[in-house]
Formats: sequence, C-alpha cells, structure tokens
Amino acid sequence: MPLVRKRRAEPDPEPEPEESASASDDASEEAAAEPASRRRRRIEEDSDDEDSASDDEETHAPSSTDVMVKKLVRLALASEYARQPIRRTDISAKVLGEQGARQFKTVFEEAQKALRVRFGMEMVELPGRERVTIRERRAAQRTEKPSSASTSNKSWILTSTLPREYRTPTILPPTKAPSSFTESSYTALYTFLIAVITLNGGTIPEQKLDRYLKRTNTDTYTPVDRTDRLIQRLIKDGYLVRNREMDGGEEVIEYMVGPRGKVEVGEKGVAGLVREVYGRPDPASLAAAGGGGGTQNGRTAEQQEEMEEFERRLERSIGTRRRRAAEVDGNGDQQAGDGGDDGDAAESGNRRSTGRRARRRGGEEEDND
Repeated sequence: MPLVRKRRAEPDPEPEPEESASASDDASEEAAAEPASRRRRRIEEDSDDEDSASDDEETHAPSSTDVMVKKLVRLALASEYARQPIRRTDISAKVLGEQGARQFKTVFEEAQKALRVRFGMEMVELPGRERVTIRERRAAQRTEKPSSASTSNKSWILTSTLPREYRTPTILPPTKAPSSFTESSYTALYTFLIAVITLNGGTIPEQKLDRYLKRTNTDTYTPVDRTDRLIQRLIKDGYLVRNREMDGGEEVIEYMVGPRGKVEVGEKGVAGLVREVYGRPDPASLAAAGGGGGTQNGRTAEQQEEMEEFERRLERSIGTRRRRAAEVDGNGDQQAGDGGDDGDAAESGNRRSTGRRARRRGGEEEDND
C-alpha cells in the first residue's frame, strides 16, 4: 500500500499590521472616550456659568443714577459729620456733574429713601436767613430774580426720623469724636443759648448775652473751649447769627438763632428744655400715654390747672418770636409793594432802633434789680 502522509495543521494567520494598529486605535479611543466626554461636560458647565455670570452682571450692573444716589448719600453723611450744610451747588458739582444736571429730583428722592431705610435719617431744608437790617432789605429788593437765586442757594441738613420715644441718649448717644463728653457739652451749650435767645424774643444784645453767660460761669471758659471761640464756632456751624448795625453812631451787636439751630433745636426743643428745668411733664407725652385731664393720671384739678397755666405762659414766651417774625415779614412785603421806598425802610429801622433801646434799658434795669 502506498504510504499516506498527514499534513500538519496550519498555524493561525497572524494579523496584519494595519489591523493590529486599527484595533489598538479603537481601544485607545474607547479608553479616551470617557475623559473627553468629561472634558466636554466641564467646558459646557464653565460656559453655562460664564453665561449666567454675564446675565447677573447685566441684571445687577449699577446704573449712572444708582452711582449718583450713593454719592449723594455719602456727601450727606460726610457733611453732617462736619456740621456743614448740604448745599445745592455741592450736589451739582460733586454728585450730578454735567451729565446728570437734569436728574436732581430723581437722585434726591432716591437718596432720601436710602437715608430713611438704612440710616434712619432724612435731609431737611434749612430756612433762609432773615433780613433784619436795612441794608439787607434794600439788597433783597434790588434782586432781579429771587426765585432762581433761592433755588440755587438751597441747603439741607440731616435729622433723625426715629419716633419721639426712641430719641433718648441711650439710643442716640453723643458721637465719640473728639469725645462723648466734649460733644455732649457742646450740644448742651448751644441748646441753652438758643433757648435764651428764643425766650428773649428771637434776638438778644451782646451785653445781655454776656450777662447770661456770667450767671452760668461760662463768660470766659467753657468745657469745650474759650467762650469767644465757642461763639465763633456756633456762628460757623449755623446755630447762631451775629448782626452788627450802627444805631445813632453807636455800634449795636445782636445775636439771633441760625438756620441749623432752628431745625435741630427749634421751638419744640426750647419748650422741652424749659419743662426739664421746671420739672414739668410734656402734655404731648401724657396724651400719647392715654391720659386725659383731671385726675386720670394721678393729678388733682389744682395740679392740672397749674400745668395748663404753665403751658400758656411758655407758649406766650415762645410765641413772641413768631409774632415778631410775622411783623417783620409784613413790613418787608409792604415795602416791596410800595416799590422799596427808602422812607419806609428808614421808618422800619427806627422802630427796630427804638426796640433795641427799650431792650437795653430793660436789661440795665434787671442788673440794677
């Protein structure tokens, strides 16, 4: 029989180089697929965050009005700290500028809201200076456009908006600059002087004011500074006004309550000081407490009558200033209606001179007594 030879099994064909390279590439792509997707996901998240941040910036970006409101609030706080008035000219120059000249009303109202809500204060307009001398009245009559001048000369100060029951030294203590003692002493001194001037009819001669200071042992030195420097500071801060006028060849110097004194203290502050000195209760606080007249608050009829008599006398003493101011305004209006006749102004000056001489005689009689 012929021999039959068996063939050996052929080995598996080796993969071609191209196939192996493609397989390795697929494996590497599969291995890198997950990190790449993660990177894409992170990039998408970062882009979303940037979009949201840009949207927030567009939503909360401060406008020019908001910037001016913040500037006005800072100006008001800084001016009040230095006891300087907030002048309209300063607002136009430091806050509004050239671009916001027509936005005064909007910026002012928004600043008022911010001051009331965040600081418990508001800007109150200061009254204009009274024209008491003949020269000042004649100068006012020569003014061609008083309305525009009064608008540009407006000024304000900050006052508290807290209710009356919260305006106590515990809640509103004196500032610590330079010290609480110095600040409280300064407040007490200008309140006392404003009360003295108000109770004397709104004006007081310099000699009579010196006598009051001597009675309180403050004619030379005070806890704040020397008396002459204190008076100058009060005039500078707007609590007092010093008027100098010639009367028959004699120099007459008088003091009046200044614009800041009228707003910060005013007639209500003077009445409160007088009640504290005499130990009398405030009728407004009694009425707020729910008490009426008679014996409802533990007072007898005699005590109630005595309190009412005290309030009437206090009202007459403080009301003298209001009557005198009304007379001065009436005389000024009459002079303006007559074309500013110099004879009327001279007659008014003569009446004021007579009043000054009468006050000086009254002060001399008090010293003699």
